[in-house]
Amino acid sequence: MSVMQFITAEEHLAKLEITMQHAIDFIDANIDQPGLIYSTARGFGVTINMLSEITDFTVSDIDKYFASNGHDSIKLNYTSILINSDLGALETLVNFNTNSGVLSNTALSDAVGPLLNEPLTLGFTFKPTYNFQPNDGIYDAEELGVGHLNNVPATDESIESLFYGTLINMFEALDQAELNQINVFSNDGSSEDFQALVLGALSESPSPAIWTDEQLAELVADEAVDIINKFWTNDLVGVLDHSFLGLATV
Repeated sequence: MSVMQFITAEEHLAKLEITMQHAIDFIDANIDQPGLIYSTARGFGVTINMLSEITDFTVSDIDKYFASNGHDSIKLNYTSILINSDLGALETLVNFNTNSGVLSNTALSDAVGPLLNEPLTLGFTFKPTYNFQPNDGIYDAEELGVGHLNNVPATDESIESLFYGTLINMFEALDQAELNQINVFSNDGSSEDFQALVLGALSESPSPAIWTDEQLAELVADEAVDIINKFWTNDLVGVLDHSFLGLATV
């Protein structure tokens, strides 16, 4: 998974009130305990690239170090609340929901909740990935996973609005023919063909409005149910990781 890093290791550690030297000393003291280093890094949202900055070892070396001890280092990169892949130009689809009526956040959540495998999970879906993320009252680009959003109020309502707003933008970028093609691959969402198809469809100029608000609300609700059910049964931690956007850029 290609992940964009928006801040340095030093900036990230500062959120935790940890200096670079403290991190170096901890790693040096526990270099023979890769499991401890791995679990500590994962617990504090320290990515592979950040570990490379801290230690001066290459990403490849760090990956081999953890892999030789049975740890999947790529999971260290799953730290962002919204999405954990590099969206590139598709980032602009990630934005707040400003719609009303059947496309409002309240209406969509009311439609989604009863359809979930575990309806109570809806209330926990839009929370931060790590406890320290909302401490300063805002979510920055690193915490969200997209570079064009910063200083977003650190509330569940913000993430809910970004979640539904992005799904609405995503479907508005697709026409019926493109959506039909994507749905053909619905049982094999990890295939390269699927990724290429979705990436191409979403990268084209926006389609003329073809969905009514009611149709769009149904599409968004169905997709949201699928995403949230997967969110609670998978290792990916971003609420949009299992969306078409996430699967196209994984």
